[in-house]
Amino acid sequence: MSIETFRDQTRQILENLLTETPKADRAELLEAYTEVITRLHAVESHQLLNEVLDDARTRLDARLSPDPVRQTLAGVQTTIQDIWNSLWK
Repeated sequence: MSIETFRDQTRQILENLLTETPKADRAELLEAYTEVITRLHAVESHQLLNEVLDDARTRLDARLSPDPVRQTLAGVQTTIQDIWNSLWK
């Protein structure tokens, strides 16, 4: 998932809302599109969580590996990610 993908999908949903027939009940439209955006958010956040868990599982497997090369690579990867995260905070 990326912010751009979520933004584009949300924009499309809202564009559909704005182009709906003017005769439609506004409250019903808002409720329907709120549900659609909520489902989209749930799907995207679930996908993101799965990516994070897969990454964590891979790192843990590498750290617990008897191979010293994999352990070193996992340590370097964690250090780089820590630096990256500290830059964004």
